[in-house]
Amino acid sequence: MPSQVHYDHTKCFELTASYQPAGDQPQAIREIVTHFEQGNHLVTLMGATGTGKTFTMANIINHIQKPTLVLSHNKTLAAQLATEFKHYFPNNAVHYFISYFDYYQPESYLPSQDLYIEKEATINQEIQMYRLATLASLLTRPDVIVVASVSALYGLGHKEFFQDMSLSVEVGKRYDLRDLKAQLIKMQYQPVNNKIEPWMFAVSGDVVEIYATTDTVVYKLYFNDDELEYIEIRNSLTFALIGTSKKILLRPATQYLQDAWNLQTIITMITNEMEARCAELLKQGKIIEEQRLRKKTTYDLRMIAETWFTNGIENYSPYFDGRRPGQTPNTIFDYFPDDMLCIIDESHMTIPQLDSMAAGDRARKINLINHGFRLPSAIDHRPLVFHELQHILKRPYPYKSTHSDDRMLHTIDSQADTQRGDPIDPDTNNANIAKSWAKTLFVSATPAPYETGMSQWIVEQIIRPTWLLDPIVYVYPKSWNSEHLEKSLDPLLQKKPYLKAFV
Repeated sequence: MPSQVHYDHTKCFELTASYQPAGDQPQAIREIVTHFEQGNHLVTLMGATGTGKTFTMANIINHIQKPTLVLSHNKTLAAQLATEFKHYFPNNAVHYFISYFDYYQPESYLPSQDLYIEKEATINQEIQMYRLATLASLLTRPDVIVVASVSALYGLGHKEFFQDMSLSVEVGKRYDLRDLKAQLIKMQYQPVNNKIEPWMFAVSGDVVEIYATTDTVVYKLYFNDDELEYIEIRNSLTFALIGTSKKILLRPATQYLQDAWNLQTIITMITNEMEARCAELLKQGKIIEEQRLRKKTTYDLRMIAETWFTNGIENYSPYFDGRRPGQTPNTIFDYFPDDMLCIIDESHMTIPQLDSMAAGDRARKINLINHGFRLPSAIDHRPLVFHELQHILKRPYPYKSTHSDDRMLHTIDSQADTQRGDPIDPDTNNANIAKSWAKTLFVSATPAPYETGMSQWIVEQIIRPTWLLDPIVYVYPKSWNSEHLEKSLDPLLQKKPYLKAFV
């Protein structure tokens, strides 16, 4: 690997601000950019509170000029960061990528209470739109900043499926309306029931209305026989005319598109795994678990065969994705280029959260598998394991995976597993997912030993751009004596007499 990376500095990001870097910001920006250009992959920005770390991050993005993923440890902070970056980059694509569930109760089983809890979820359509818009931008433009929560670790459909299932519609071309309707249904648009709502379409004579999945607009397509004459773009709330277009690109209505062309083969493979697992459960004397698994899986397969969908279909995603046991799931990282920039904000909080997500998911799945609620392959519907995230972002230290070993403790030697392939070798998996030129910036006022130990350089940002210092703080021993408090009141009231009303 060369010691120095030469970036393409073609301007795609354009930082807009009414002020310039000040205090320690110019030096921090200069040092970070220099270390990245010298081939260092991991740098920590240790910035004191109030020193303008977000503005420094914006300047780093502006210098590096690469698609950027900013990871945050909670949705509120992510929303705040996305708002600030939109202010700094008004002409670029800034997206907010978090879980789209307003309410989520995962499927689980509590053996101590013999209590099975079905999955329940309420989807926030606005956040779902943000997520789809994020994927669409990553596929079509280089100037993308994505501010994400730990939702970035969770599986999506294949990037190629999302791209290939998009539909371009152009004025002057001829379309068979029956084929157009069939294509929209494949893209998971729903025929209108009462009124047009998000991700629905309606056909009335020679007019087709389609509610966009990535924006709050409705496309109204006017046909003359089979020829598309013109396209109107209307506000989805007021239906007021926004404008017209010669060509539009319709994106799928879901991020979990699956390639079901070989559906019968997939069903056969799942059936084989079910039979082998049921045989093993009977051998162990687990008659109830065997009956439970057979009934549930048979029902799911019947639903998939007839409707291409069933509740909990994600548990069969390894078959639809063609993934081998232990292979990394498809995530938003697949949409980023090899030389992406990843910024982990408040890293001392975000890193532990990223590290813990997969373990909780695996423990829940093992309970479901052991008690006959799910097939062993369901363990491979999972978020990224932290070790995999490290390899995606090129952590430069030796690593031995335990994930494949963990899976094999709960799998079986069945024909279905043979058809899926042997468990993937961790070294092969890591080589396939690593982004060779990815750059990672940890940002924190109090970086933890992980960041400081992993970073090839630590850059300090102590002096505020306002040059204001922290106020002097006196800490007195805790006691019932209020003497210190009383002595401080008189100087305070002389300085701020309006506070007397509160004494």
